[in-house]
Amino acid sequence: MESQEYYREVEIVEVKPIDEKGFVFIEGFPDIGLVGTIAASYLVDKLKLEEVGYIDADTLPPIIAVRGEKIQELIRIYSGRRLVVVTSDIPLPASMIKPLGYRLMEWAKSKDPELFLCLSGLPEPNRLNIDKPGIFVLGSSPELTEKLVQADGVSKFRDGFIAGIKGVLLKEGMRMNVNTAIILAQSHYNYPDPGAAAEVLRYLSKLLEIEIDVAPLLESAEELKLKLRDLMRRTDQMMQGIQKSKELELPPVYL
Repeated sequence: MESQEYYREVEIVEVKPIDEKGFVFIEGFPDIGLVGTIAASYLVDKLKLEEVGYIDADTLPPIIAVRGEKIQELIRIYSGRRLVVVTSDIPLPASMIKPLGYRLMEWAKSKDPELFLCLSGLPEPNRLNIDKPGIFVLGSSPELTEKLVQADGVSKFRDGFIAGIKGVLLKEGMRMNVNTAIILAQSHYNYPDPGAAAEVLRYLSKLLEIEIDVAPLLESAEELKLKLRDLMRRTDQMMQGIQKSKELELPPVYL
């Protein structure tokens, strides 16, 4: 019954079917520092990925996105270069997070993915004093985590909370036996952080063996910060509702 209820709440539409197996799935839903959103959107743009589908749900707000005189879905799916990338123009409504996490992971599992990656920021109070944000990784299994930390300068995410859609996807990936991981860069909590997104992209470049030039991203950082102010403000309101600030804390057992 639970599975059927989730299917009714969230619809994943493949306008162009993804028939091949073994892709790497990447999501960049808005949260801390908009790190995942910036990184995923940059991947789509620079790798010239093709829009192949979208996600719809009754809980999405009654608005549309218009870009270049073209109507776009709020949550879009892109594919190319053995990647499937999911991006969103809005922060996810709290009521949509659990059903979307379940449905998205089950859909990804049906494609027999090589890996499912969540991109995010790790709130760092001293971010202003850090020139190069650190990267932390956590896999759905110890073996996957060990594989992910083989890149130089990457640390394991050892203790803490992961809230929101990222946490749901990690949990469902573990339950469904899908190789799932989260990549986090030290980031401002509620301020767009292109610098942190650039570090995530540098790591992805090594992990996926894909050339990703982040220089244009860093050069346009100030412009991006201005463009993304409103999305960050709305995302901050959403994060307060799902206690994303708890990612600064340790579970009580460790205190």
